Order: sequence, then C-alpha cells, then structure tokens
Amino acid sequence: MKSLKLKATAMTVGTAIVTALPRLAHACATCGLSDGDPTFQAYKTSALFLVASPYVSFAAIGGVTYLFYRRAQRNDRNSTPPPGDKH
Repeated sequence: MKSLKLKATAMTVGTAIVTALPRLAHACATCGLSDGDPTFQAYKTSALFLVASPYVSFAAIGGVTYLFYRRAQRNDRNSTPPPGDKH
C-alpha cells in the first residue's frame, strides 16, 4: 500500500513539473517559437494538411462514386426503349 501511495505522489509531482515547465517537457513542437517564425508556419501548415486529408479523400471517392452512378442512370435511360415501342 505504501508503494502505491509513493507511486501516486511521484506521478503527481512529475505531472506538476511537466505542466509548469513546458520548455523542460518539450510539450509541443511550437513551444517557444514566435508567430512569425518560418518553422511555426510550416508546422501549422502541415497540421492543416494532416487534418484535411481524410476529408479530401472521402470527398474524392464520394464524387467519383456519384459520377459513376449518374452515368449508369443515364445509360439505362438511353438504352431502354419507351413502353409501347415494338422494334
């Protein structure tokens, strides 16, 4: 039981230190960078592409599927003779 309390205390102190000193913990890639820094801009741009890529992929697949569906519908309409036409 003592070792569990000691571990919990050590984790709490470690978390407090990491939270209080982000430079020490290297909390994120942009900590300590200014807004005009090219590295900061590159990081933001790469994060944007990583977040947007699944949506773009889904939209592209959905668009192609929709186009194939519409083309199949148009081909079915053009290939079937109207009712009453006996050729």
